[in-house]
Formats: sequence, structure tokens, C-alpha cells
Amino acid sequence: MALHPVRLPRSAAHLFRVVVLQKKLLKALCEPTLKAATIDLVWLQGVWRKVDPEWVRRFCLGGQKSPLQPLVAMTGSPLTARRALYEEFCRQNRVGRTFHAGGDFRDIRTLNDMDPELADAARDFFKRCYERLSHDDAKQWPGYQFPGSRLISNRSYKKDFTSTPPTSAVCPYCDGEIGTPKLDHYLCKNHFPLLACSPWNLVPVCSSCNELGAKGDRLAVTHGSPNPMIDWLHPFFRAASAAVEIRLSGAPNASIPSLYSPSAAEQNRLNNHSALIHTLTDRWTKRASAFFDGLVNEVQRRSTAGRTADVLVSERLDDFLAQRGREPSSLIRAAVCQAVLDRRTGYFEELSDSNPVTLA
Repeated sequence: MALHPVRLPRSAAHLFRVVVLQKKLLKALCEPTLKAATIDLVWLQGVWRKVDPEWVRRFCLGGQKSPLQPLVAMTGSPLTARRALYEEFCRQNRVGRTFHAGGDFRDIRTLNDMDPELADAARDFFKRCYERLSHDDAKQWPGYQFPGSRLISNRSYKKDFTSTPPTSAVCPYCDGEIGTPKLDHYLCKNHFPLLACSPWNLVPVCSSCNELGAKGDRLAVTHGSPNPMIDWLHPFFRAASAAVEIRLSGAPNASIPSLYSPSAAEQNRLNNHSALIHTLTDRWTKRASAFFDGLVNEVQRRSTAGRTADVLVSERLDDFLAQRGREPSSLIRAAVCQAVLDRRTGYFEELSDSNPVTLA
């Protein structure tokens, strides 16, 4: 589910440490003699004994919103269910291996030996772990803190992510400007809470792609398939190839953009990508219309007897192809240029009617 390949930032190493803390905690919950009354601050400080005890204390604050509350509920579930949860956590968090094996990331409610109470409590716990990633200046909460003054928070992670292309400027979901990014869960945390803090499941995207009306909690998996992610893109493991382009049909001011690949397998993935992000087509239509108007004006200003519209538009097309993944909206702008060069109805007439523009 990415038009451009995304690379983990260096600070992902700290976020992987959060996943390790979660793994240690789930393993501790599999102790056969563990009782619900045992689950308290001192117990968690013992499980996370290499972490600053004061930080653990602050992690546990929140009253009924404390992460300790769902842990107590989880302890009341059968040992077989707790062990199944731990094993599934370990399996799912080998994200690359699981993805390339077909992507059988399971909703924990469907696991064998899983009871509904444990599934609900686990979802609450992992969502609260993710919420703790967000800094809170008012409460002097910095995020996750490790020895050596190492710190990871939602804010610092996004800043690190946007220090290198493509996510320094371009949203990997829509190719538009990333602006002030949001962290999106590639597999939504409501259904896949075990991946809520996994660096492989957190993608910086623009605010438009992060809206409920865009992707929301829809799943990038094919239900009922033995390989549920074989027909899906992935921001880290299966981004769109360099052969992918946007093609336009319809008039310039109301075009219908569609992703195209010469590969049938990749085309299925592109179709799923477009269907997943509901607002994609509408946003591309508006960008294509605005860019085409500007392109007509540019060609009118710059065309001469020796530099025809075809030459100018071809040069702009080459620019956008070279800027792919580095400059926002390069794909849709390249699509507009290609529509002109292909003499598409509406595009051709606008330029051929422009004076003194000439077409080769």
C-alpha cells in the first residue's frame, strides 16, 4: 500500500525496543502461577527491570486508563489463551517473514484457545502502549525513555521519518505533499493490535490520507484468501514498481485518474490501493485540473518557433519522471503531460487553440 518505497528511520531501533518490552511482558503473563492480584507497579518494574523504575511508574499512571488495568484482565484468562497470544505476537512481529509468506496476520479474536475477554483486554493494552508513544508536554510525558538518554516519541519519530526522501516531501500513499505528517497504522490497530507499536506497521502519511473517509480502519488484506496480502502493496516490503503510472480519461477539468502497471499481478495491487483510500481519485482529479491550467499558461508564455508545445511538454514530462518520489504530485503531473503528448481529447484542443503555440 505505497506508491513509493519507505525506509525505516534510524530511530526505529528505539521503537523496536518498545516491541521487545511488550514481548517480555506477554512472556511474563504466561507464568502458570501468576495471579491477577500480582499485577501491579512493582511487578511491572520487575519485568522491565532494565528500564528506569520512575519511568515505569509514570507509564502506569492514568487510573482506569492505566495500562495495568487490561493486564489484570488478561491474567484472568486461561493459560492456554495467554500462551497463544504470546506465540501470535512473536509470529506477527516477524513482520517481513510473515508478509512474504503470504501475510497471514490474524485478528487475535480468531486464534485457537482465545477467549473474547482476553482479546478485548489485549487490544486495550496495546492501544494504550501506542498512546504512550505520544508526548504530553502538559504532563511532562516524553514518550518512551531508555538508558543513555535515548527517547522515542510520536513527534520525534515523525521528524526522523521526514528527514529523507520520499517522506521528507511526498506522501507514500497518494504521491501528494506530505505536509505535517500523521502516523498511519498500515494494518489498523483495532484489528491487529499486536502490531500497534511495530515500526514495520507505522507509516508517515499526509493528513488527507489519514482521514477516516480516506483509509480509516479498512484493511489491506483479502479476507478468506490463504495468502491474504499477496494482492496488496506494502510501504516497506512491496512498493509500486517504477513502471507504475497514472493514466487519465475524461476532460482535463473532470478527469478520471487510474493507476496502471503492465504487470497483471501489480495491477491487482494498484486496484486494491485505489479502493482502500476512498478519496484518492477525487484528489487526483482536482490536482490534474489545476496543473493542466497552469501548464497551458506556461506553454503559452514559453513557446517559440523553435520550441513547440510538444518540446516544452516533453521536457516537463522528463522533469516529473526524474522527480518521482522526491517532489509532490509528480505522478499526476506526468499523467497530464502524457495526455497532452498522446493528443487526448480536451488536452489537445486546449493547446492547439492557444496562440502562438504550435504542435509538432
